Amino acid sequence: MPKSILPFLLMCFYSSVYAQVNRSIRVTVLNDKKVALPGSTLYLLTADSVNIRTAAANVAGTIQFTEINAGKYLVKASELGHEEGFSKLLDLEKNDSATDTIILKTKTGLLKDVTVIAKKAFVQFLPDKTVINPEANITNAGATVMDILEKSPGITVGKDGSLIMKGKPAVTVFIDGKPTQLSGAELQAYLSGMSASQVDVVELIENPGAKYDASGNAGIINIKTKANKQRGFNGSLNVSYGQGVYAKTGNTLNLNYREGKMNWFMNYSVRANTEFQNIWTLRTYFNKQRQDSALLEQPNFGKNKASGQNFKTGLDFFVSNSTTVSLVFTGNIFDRQGNFRSAINWMNPKHQVDSTINTLGENNTEFKRGGVNLSGRHQIDKNSEFSFDIDYVKFNIANDQNYQTQLLVPGSGVLATKGNTPSMLDITTLKVDYSKRFKKLLLETGLKTAINKTDNLAEYYYLDNNNWLQDLSRSNHFLYNEKISAVYASVDAEKGKWHWQTGLRYEFTSYKANQLGNAVVKDSAFNKNYGSVFPTAFVSYAADSNNMITFRTGRRIDRPPFQFLNPFLRTLNKYTYEGGNPFIKPQYTWNFALAHTYKQMLTTELSYGYLRDYFSQVFIIDSSSRNVNKNIIIYTRGNVGSFQNIGISETYQVPLNKWWNVTAAAVFNHKTIKGVVWAPITVKISQLNVSLNNQFQFKKGWGAEISGYYQTKSQIDLQEWLEPQGELNLGVSKVVLKGKGSLKLSIRDITYFQNYSGYSTFQNSYEPFKIQWDSRVARVNFSWRFGKTMKAVKRSEGGATDEINRAGSGN
Repeated sequence: MPKSILPFLLMCFYSSVYAQVNRSIRVTVLNDKKVALPGSTLYLLTADSVNIRTAAANVAGTIQFTEINAGKYLVKASELGHEEGFSKLLDLEKNDSATDTIILKTKTGLLKDVTVIAKKAFVQFLPDKTVINPEANITNAGATVMDILEKSPGITVGKDGSLIMKGKPAVTVFIDGKPTQLSGAELQAYLSGMSASQVDVVELIENPGAKYDASGNAGIINIKTKANKQRGFNGSLNVSYGQGVYAKTGNTLNLNYREGKMNWFMNYSVRANTEFQNIWTLRTYFNKQRQDSALLEQPNFGKNKASGQNFKTGLDFFVSNSTTVSLVFTGNIFDRQGNFRSAINWMNPKHQVDSTINTLGENNTEFKRGGVNLSGRHQIDKNSEFSFDIDYVKFNIANDQNYQTQLLVPGSGVLATKGNTPSMLDITTLKVDYSKRFKKLLLETGLKTAINKTDNLAEYYYLDNNNWLQDLSRSNHFLYNEKISAVYASVDAEKGKWHWQTGLRYEFTSYKANQLGNAVVKDSAFNKNYGSVFPTAFVSYAADSNNMITFRTGRRIDRPPFQFLNPFLRTLNKYTYEGGNPFIKPQYTWNFALAHTYKQMLTTELSYGYLRDYFSQVFIIDSSSRNVNKNIIIYTRGNVGSFQNIGISETYQVPLNKWWNVTAAAVFNHKTIKGVVWAPITVKISQLNVSLNNQFQFKKGWGAEISGYYQTKSQIDLQEWLEPQGELNLGVSKVVLKGKGSLKLSIRDITYFQNYSGYSTFQNSYEPFKIQWDSRVARVNFSWRFGKTMKAVKRSEGGATDEINRAGSGN
């Protein structure tokens, strides 16, 4: 099968030879001796000098801005030790592309501090993605990456850490273009340990092209970390302190040194938080006549201490003007120690307490991740390029649980259990890409192989006469190995007012799973091989300089994460367990979207998505012998049916005046979920998510922010929905240290409305619930940028300010 796909991909390429390139601007920066200036900073400006993009020149001193709307533009270039320069006025109303060369004159003598001001919006709406700039938002100071996502337009975070984009579940998260291979609680732990100050931009890509992995029903979220390649030594320091019910702190140090053909960088952050989480549920059991027969009230009060460290360092070697090789090391450590207590009450239908069970417990998690990456890029000639990427990542996730329960009656004994559930994950990825620019089109093609190996152990014990005995009915060992191979080709082209991109990706998956048994649980093994084709398409029409219409479509896949396949049971409380399902099949999705953009300010989008073999979270009755009374529920996942989503979104971003920027977004979804659990179930719901961000820029370096979001009643999965929720945030900032630093004060979730409440339905019961945590937090953040790179840059991003001041000699 794979051999037959490559000719088909080549046919796609040759059938597109009449296509043309993406509307673009290509600029080369040279000094007054006509020598290229790699690493110089270029700003893409509108005709009235509003900055819309910023980028650094490559080793040849060249940058190409692509996917630009029709209009007239300027490009500004700056480099240390040189005067600024501008391109000519570049007309993309009459032309498909434009090129120019900017000559920067060398400065003489010592360079005094220079300030270059460029405005950067909190959100940028591009034809193929939405870009979030975290530092443009004051209330992101001192926050985590998970906090950034919660505030991003169209993104909602489930109570289990799952991410939903524009009402559609199953989002794949990338870090610097590489999938994290995590989901649920593990992904939440990872992103909660990363500081927002480490992030450059967050890309929300609903319909990724063939170059990207096909995983992710709703698309992908690509989190790009900061990478500074300014010449000389420079860096930044961010220190923050937060106070909710408990204290929180987050600190980040970024260092960079570039000299000659070498660039070294290092990024380190450390976080420490104390948090609480209160959960209340009232499970109501009913009899065959659907009458209430018993009530189970489960209040749970938890407190945990969490700390996280993230480290990234690497070297870039500029071998020549056309070749760059990079070596990067990453490391992450996250530790959470949690304790909880619960008084479980059994009540009759009149809410009279029959019995009470006290529970004490602790859950501890230690998450370790280490990785190394070797990558290279070679510009074969001015029109073609080759790149490679080799990754190795290792995860060690240690979990332990300890529970103690006692019935509150005289003479009742204490029941104690404990568990140890470590997981190890090894990921090796090999990737090569080739691009070729012809006179009127761009071809991209490549190969990728990812090998994932997981080892999951579950050891449970119970206390008997002061002796710990192994609970073989719950103990097990699960091994899972997966290999995904892919080949792709895509063509990007443009002709007149039309711009189109088409691509095809083929992925072949094979996996083997082995559940090792013991004296009670039998061995079991299963494997599967399957392949599929994933087409993508993108067409846009520029009716005039103000209006653009875009159509996007693509087919995607969601493979169940190994955490969902792991059959072990995890204790949530005495009457609720969480377990995996080794028989989940992949789910496939078709997405379609039609969008209209007016003046890059107002974007309206109509979308439709259909997902088959939908693996929803499901709640089933425990069928084991221990559940004599049929009152134990297992939370798991399985393929239940189909998921349809019709969406309408409006995004609006405009400077109301020189000191006030507004970004607003509204996403409406109508969902239809059909499936079978204990009986056929059909759910239909309409929901709305609105967000508003106001950034204010005042005189003397002052800035402010008012932002928030509101979501109406929403459906999570087949058996669960949430009540309305939202968030209101305030922030203020001040430039200090003569522009080299800033102070920011913010308060998040002032109304304490972000917490969850909702309703779950089971086969023989239903359950309203409430979840509260330490979401209302006041933070103070101090940032300082330092270095001797001859360049001073102050970026005023909306109402927030982020300064970069650098001064030194003119050498």
